[in-house]
Amino acid sequence: MSTVGDVSQSSAGDLYQAIFDGLAGRVQPSHYALGPEVWRIAHDAIVTNLKRLRWRLGDGICPRTGCTKWESVPHVFWHCGFVALLWEWFQVLADRLTFCNTWAVSQDYALYGLLPPTGNTSVRGILTFVSASIKLAIWRDRCNIVFNRGGRPADVVLASVRTEIKLRVEADFVRLPRSTFGRRWGPIASVRAGRVIVNL
Repeated sequence: MSTVGDVSQSSAGDLYQAIFDGLAGRVQPSHYALGPEVWRIAHDAIVTNLKRLRWRLGDGICPRTGCTKWESVPHVFWHCGFVALLWEWFQVLADRLTFCNTWAVSQDYALYGLLPPTGNTSVRGILTFVSASIKLAIWRDRCNIVFNRGGRPADVVLASVRTEIKLRVEADFVRLPRSTFGRRWGPIASVRAGRVIVNL
């Protein structure tokens, strides 16, 4: 960061890091569709390589190894081959929680939460929270590639999503009254001998 007079100027890397840090905030289950990542995705405010290309920075190509597609917001969260495993797992979870296999996760749902499955409020809330967790993990991993030359295989990212969800459920078990906890997480959690068991 440099300062010219009273004005601070950031490098592109600082800007990307600030955006990443903003996306890395926790999604609150009581505000499922109101998180900042939904706003940023809906308003094309996420700085992808395609957006950088419009600013004449970079080549616009997805940073994932072997991917040569334009890196747009839909590509990052839905079309990139990397994300297929995560959304396949999500579909299996949705089928189990809704007791049917007639609803299919779509790009509109994955990106914006549109056209959710039918079912009770608790199941819809859980699925919205899980999809937000998947998007956050995808974006974190993508930024790790860009900023740290890192990146993990999709199965490792999926394992981290499952761990984050379990940690959130366990934290809510400690902090919420049992009736509230049961209404919120009952479809994926049970209590045995005073411990919460999360079934993902």
